[in-house]
Amino acid sequence: MGSDKTNRAPEGVKMSPAERDRTPFVCPKTGKPLRAGRKRPWLIWLAPISGLFALVWFLIRVVPKPSRAAYPCQRLAAPLASGFVVWLTALLGSTLIYRKARAFLSSSRYVLGFLCTALAVATLWVSLSVTAQKPADAAPFSPTDPPNSPMGQAKGIYPGRVVWVHDPAATSWDGASGSWWDDDNTNQDTVSYMVSASIRGLTGQSTDANAWDALFRHFNQARGPGDTGYKAPEKVAVKINKNQDDRVSWTPGKGVPSPHVIYALLDQLINVVGVPGSAITVYDASRYIGDPIYNKIRSNPDPNFQSVRFVVKANRAGNGRIGAARDTANPLYTKGGTAYLPQSVTQAKYLINMALLRPHTLFGITLCAKNHFGSTYFPSGGGWTPSPMHNYGNRGNPMGSYNCLVNLNGHRHLGGKTLLYMIDALYPAEHQGADVIRFLSFGDDWCSSIFASQDPMAIDSVGLDFLRNEPRCTQVQGTADNYLHEAAMADNPPSGTFYDPEGDGSRLASLGVHEHWNNSTDRQYSRNLGTGDGIELFVPSLTSDEGPVANLASGARYNYIRHAVSDADDGAEIVVAPGVYRESISFNGKNLTVRSSDPADPAVVAATIVEGTATAVIFAGGEDANCVLAGLTITGADGAIYCYAASPRIVNCRITANKGAAIELHYASRPSIISCTVSGNAGSGVEMWPKQVGRITYYNRPTITNCVISDNQMHGIFGGIPTITNCTVAGNQQSGVTSPVPTIANSIVYGNGDGSASAQISGGSCTVTSCNVEGSWPGDSNIEADPCFADPAGGDYHLKSEAGRWDPGLRRWVRDAVTSLCIDAANPASDYTAELWPHGKRANIGAYGATPEASMSLSPAGNPADLNHDDRADNRDFADLAASWFIRQVLLSPDLDRSGFVDYNDVLIFTDNWLWQAP
Repeated sequence: MGSDKTNRAPEGVKMSPAERDRTPFVCPKTGKPLRAGRKRPWLIWLAPISGLFALVWFLIRVVPKPSRAAYPCQRLAAPLASGFVVWLTALLGSTLIYRKARAFLSSSRYVLGFLCTALAVATLWVSLSVTAQKPADAAPFSPTDPPNSPMGQAKGIYPGRVVWVHDPAATSWDGASGSWWDDDNTNQDTVSYMVSASIRGLTGQSTDANAWDALFRHFNQARGPGDTGYKAPEKVAVKINKNQDDRVSWTPGKGVPSPHVIYALLDQLINVVGVPGSAITVYDASRYIGDPIYNKIRSNPDPNFQSVRFVVKANRAGNGRIGAARDTANPLYTKGGTAYLPQSVTQAKYLINMALLRPHTLFGITLCAKNHFGSTYFPSGGGWTPSPMHNYGNRGNPMGSYNCLVNLNGHRHLGGKTLLYMIDALYPAEHQGADVIRFLSFGDDWCSSIFASQDPMAIDSVGLDFLRNEPRCTQVQGTADNYLHEAAMADNPPSGTFYDPEGDGSRLASLGVHEHWNNSTDRQYSRNLGTGDGIELFVPSLTSDEGPVANLASGARYNYIRHAVSDADDGAEIVVAPGVYRESISFNGKNLTVRSSDPADPAVVAATIVEGTATAVIFAGGEDANCVLAGLTITGADGAIYCYAASPRIVNCRITANKGAAIELHYASRPSIISCTVSGNAGSGVEMWPKQVGRITYYNRPTITNCVISDNQMHGIFGGIPTITNCTVAGNQQSGVTSPVPTIANSIVYGNGDGSASAQISGGSCTVTSCNVEGSWPGDSNIEADPCFADPAGGDYHLKSEAGRWDPGLRRWVRDAVTSLCIDAANPASDYTAELWPHGKRANIGAYGATPEASMSLSPAGNPADLNHDDRADNRDFADLAASWFIRQVLLSPDLDRSGFVDYNDVLIFTDNWLWQAP
């Protein structure tokens, strides 16, 4: 214990305050009295001058950029500055009141005079007491032990292992819309996967069932029953941290446990382990459990979910919650007094400690160890409250001092029953009484993490390392790791304390292993480095042996597209099997190809679905044309595709029924959008926003080719400087194309908005050529005519033709009674050669022009056997026919009879036209 420099009585002797005041101060080294009197009178002005300079410095630095308030220098200046303001205000107020008192006394108004005098003295005293207090912030935390210097005894199947699962797809709250725990802002499927991955990673098992069985067997082998798994109806208690929950409605950013994490854990216990719901208790005996958690569990009609017990502070019972009852037969002894535990804990066989990741203004951090502050009843200290222990673990206490958390977690009914330690770190709060915050150390995003371990000291050590390296976690201060040292070496702690929480004369053994990582970039502990028997930070593999997503370059398989993207290197090709993928995908600056198994097959595209919650696909890392998204259906997201300063290729995608814009472009993005259907979205089809940097405006310049952009609730194409070729923009509720400088060619812009000319195309300088525009558009190459769409109400924008029209539903060619004037209407110089004969040797306009799905021409120009379009049928065309022999595939040019199969009938047609030559 360190010595202080105050006057002290001999050991065992108490002094009254008056005696203490009369006792001279002594030097702690020599024992000689210290002389009274002030050697340097000018020092009296040091505090006000320091406060003034601190105030000026704080205002100069923080007012232009408020985020600087978190800098260490500003955290030091802030209390000095605020103290100076309080002192100065009080001094001026006291002076004015004192002058008023003198006036009252001089006019013989003694009562008022004495009252004002007392008020002046009190005001000055309050200011001095406020400015004399220590700043709320202690010194920033700095470990006393070097990196990778483990202490204590590691616990677990894999000793010292802490599993960290991080998945940004779990969290999508924008900080304003709804609350962070809403299903729209937290993805239950992702959270359930994270909990599953953490259990499997902790035990090294490939299935959830085997992982839980391994946990229970390891627990029972270590504690006496032997090699046995869970046996119903053994009871399981789950301790959650409800420090901010006091039977009032949760505010949107409240720092509370995630209902989704609790649900995922209970789902595992009920449906994987087989624990009856009636045998599960979720509790915090000193607080309430609010409706978002309660309703999340009760929303599952399964009787097991309906029978889970929720135990809260006794005076908050009701509405389905049960009041905690103390068990006086199992006392817990601490220096703060004797406490008792909830019967729901003492009667359970197993305990799961589900803590939160966040700082604490008294203890520095609050993780698994401090979570049990909600498990104590002090009969002489306020009942269900941890208050009597607050002075016995404070971050201001010195290293090597007694810490109540050791007694608490060493008790046989708490740490002794704990099967699993978990930290919910999806949305950590700034501290125990504050709202959730994004972490700068996670790219200014939510922490989106879950930690799990069998070692209580290891998991809290890892949690401390993450918190102390987050700039916004300013309350991680003082001796936040003292309890980790004491608990890791509980059999011989630095303080010399005999830790005996049951009071039976048995000293605690080590509760686990503690160490700090090597650095905040590599995050390596001694077992990771192979240098010691300390902690192992384990990040589970994202791969899955039979996953539906494959990386063709590495051969690895995955259950989720985002995991494949995360693992992939530039240039990889990721193939996605048909299915529904409820996730968000960020390419993170990687130039990859992510595609369905057959992007050219509409049935495969329709069956390969990315169902997003916030933004489904994100390109925001400078991706270029080597980055390809192909053949996927993207639906259900707030925004389907987001590009920021990126230029990917988006090919053969179906983007429909999203809650906002289908494709949103920012900051000079230049994507190529090819052969996509963009329809039925609540926002615009393609929406572009410029970025102003100084005097320069950065516009988005997409190339949009062969796309159907229809029936969106806002604009078809809005903003930017797009180049639009062979597109159909129709039926959008606002304008077809609104842009300052669009270039539109060979396209149909029809039936948008109210049908007026302005609703079709509007902008400053529009270049429109060879287009069909409702209401007409200047230029000899443009037309204004009913495009004769096949079935616009059903989403079919092929052009009707007496010669033949491709029907995507029937997958064959059909004939109509009319022929659209948009057939053979493209710029004569445009390439028509992808169209099947009869093509009139001129491309159609609209989305299917210049593609094999182009409606057929009434013109006999060209010849069916001229497969290479060199105006003759010869050996080279026969080679093309032979190369496709016996291929079953629709829309092939060698399939001359359009049967979907290249066979003898096609040879007969070819020979009938052998040696044809254009006149």
